[in-house]
Parts: sequence; C-alpha cells; structure tokens
Amino acid sequence: MADDDILNVQQVAAQFSVTPQTVRSWIDGGKLKAGRVGKAYRILRRDVYAMLEDAVAERQTPDRDMWQDRAAQLQPMRQPSEPAEMWPTTGAKRAVLSRRPA
Repeated sequence: MADDDILNVQQVAAQFSVTPQTVRSWIDGGKLKAGRVGKAYRILRRDVYAMLEDAVAERQTPDRDMWQDRAAQLQPMRQPSEPAEMWPTTGAKRAVLSRRPA
C-alpha cells in the first residue's frame, strides 16, 4: 500500500483494534498527525507509520536519569541489631476472641 493513502478515523481504529474515540484522542494529544475535512479527520498512512516508529523508539530508550535519581534517594539498608518479634513471648496475656451470636 502506498504511504500517500488517506484513511479516516474508523479505518485507523479498525487497524489498531481500538475505538474511534481513542484515535481522536491520539490526534488531540498530538501523537497522530491528521487534517480536518469538514467535521471529519483524514489521516495519511505515512503519519500512522510515523506514530508507530515514535512509539517503538520511545519504548526502546529507557529513561536512565529517572532510575539514577531514584537510586540516589534510597537509603542503604541497615542490619537490625536483634531480630524483630511479631508476638510478645513472655509475660503477655493472650487476647481471647469471643463470637457474638448472630
């Protein structure tokens, strides 16, 4: 198929298995380039390919700065001086649960 093919919102939505509203939100958000003819959008196939290439490139380049900043914020773990106790073992009274009649 030629890159100069003109598609409408429904055709792009069917190609990606999404709703037409999702395609319109891609257009409104600037992810997908489109032109208006009357009240309808028209999309060039090459712009759909460009959106796909941008999405692939975005996925392949991790944001290393984000991870470095987060690693700098983490404090090194300290070894506890003694093991933690979940339940007191000496001199404690055990709680008795009573069932209320239904």
